[in-house]
Amino acid sequence: MATSRLASLAALLGAAAASWDVSGPYPLRPHGRRLQQARPDEEFTKERLLKVAPGRQILLSFTNRVRLDFAVSWVAHVKEMGLTNYLIGATDAEALKGLRDAGIQCFSMETNLPQGEWPWGSPSFKALGPHKIELIYKTIAWDFEVVITDIDALVLREPFAYMARWKDAGFLTTSDHLGNTTADQGLETHNGIHTAFNIGYMFFRNSALPLVEEWRRVIREQPKTRWDQGEFNRIARLKWAPHRKDGLSDPRLFWSYNQKIIGGVLPISLFCGGHNYFVSQFAQRNGWKPYSIHTTFQYAAAAGKRHRLREAMVWIDKPEYYNPPSGLLTFSMTVPDELVHPPGGMTARGHVALIKHQLAQIKQALALSFTLGRKLIFPRVTCGYDKAWYPLASGQARGVFPGSHAFILPIRDCPIDHYLEVGMLRPYEYIREYSLLGNPRTPRAVLSSVKSVALDMSSSASEVARLSRDFSDVKVLNVTNVASVDVASNILTAVQSRKFTSQFRSAHGSWCCAPQEDRKKGMPNSAHFSLLR
Repeated sequence: MATSRLASLAALLGAAAASWDVSGPYPLRPHGRRLQQARPDEEFTKERLLKVAPGRQILLSFTNRVRLDFAVSWVAHVKEMGLTNYLIGATDAEALKGLRDAGIQCFSMETNLPQGEWPWGSPSFKALGPHKIELIYKTIAWDFEVVITDIDALVLREPFAYMARWKDAGFLTTSDHLGNTTADQGLETHNGIHTAFNIGYMFFRNSALPLVEEWRRVIREQPKTRWDQGEFNRIARLKWAPHRKDGLSDPRLFWSYNQKIIGGVLPISLFCGGHNYFVSQFAQRNGWKPYSIHTTFQYAAAAGKRHRLREAMVWIDKPEYYNPPSGLLTFSMTVPDELVHPPGGMTARGHVALIKHQLAQIKQALALSFTLGRKLIFPRVTCGYDKAWYPLASGQARGVFPGSHAFILPIRDCPIDHYLEVGMLRPYEYIREYSLLGNPRTPRAVLSSVKSVALDMSSSASEVARLSRDFSDVKVLNVTNVASVDVASNILTAVQSRKFTSQFRSAHGSWCCAPQEDRKKGMPNSAHFSLLR
């Protein structure tokens, strides 16, 4: 992978600024430094697009300064495929400078948007809409085909050959649908077109121009209050005719927007939302490499997004992340089958018990890794129930996010944000994702330096010294019995235990919300998880 210029972004951006998310690897230049403005060759013009994409197929995304590391991963995958027909928009001068210094093809969007995070639903989140729509409008008006994505929707496979299968489609969109309606790598059927279209990854042709013009007009009327995704969904379905079959190259397409535009829903097994990939795991079940992974239906804010993409092995970190000088620690976790498959079936109470059983073991392992100065490779955790922001499904699909298939339970390789606020663990400093040793970026020197050891309880007071001394040259220390040992009380000194407790005192997570039938039986509606309890 040709990522040397991308990896240099960390050095180029200088010392960390206070606003940078501590879980991200790329610090920012301090505030107050004067930055260069866009150069003529960094403007978004038809001539620029023709230079970048002479075949008239363009990949577009955009970022602000606090998401520069997302842009690094986005571009790294595009470059790995040998593609050069892409551009990244910068919504502020700091982002423009960072993209430019990293050798990323970029342009200035010249917005007045805040330079921090854009929380979902916030005024700044909605204010981005007009700028995004303008990019789509100009691109297809200039007769380009465009795939436009949010910066947290990574492009993992060349998409235009796939889109070419439906030459009559004006737009093809991803979806928030949670249950796949097909498994043949074709479009979702009409059973999956009534759920919200997700505009985080979309394809447009010039034939969609009437729809985009109306979308542009409506958002321009009230740019601060109207939500671009909500309005797209409304306009695309305005006097649509999903049952009309004439003039379609594929019966899974549909007549959209006054029956003028043909649209389709991309398969959620290949163009994955956060639930489809990390929870339902459709792509993994089919053995398919997705075209995109978008971190929707996810918790723990930007830190949660980064960690999920690390779990999927598609996030690009600096080389030392995969080979930390202090080494790594793994452990063997034990989970009785009766906790995963309790008699009578999983319940809210059973799910909470399953998570707490695993957290108790993670606590011991983290106490040891923290004291040894190693990074803990989190174990693969199993969740008995899904997580949502409103009650989970009841009936035969009890315990899943409403709309999901029942077969997704139990959730193996459960995302960490389903039970802990990952940012509180400071992932870059203290933990690594469960998939690290399977990541192709992890060097052979790490994979070939693994030693297993059991804690010797007969001399527990000196165990930390022994492990530090005897395994100092070992990259990966696998402690086979840590889950059955009270490390904080029996292995660590009082001082070491206090340091561990002080560092992770606030590390916690939550779960919500129990199915109605569980609530009626007096089971907990939600749960609070603390790492140290």
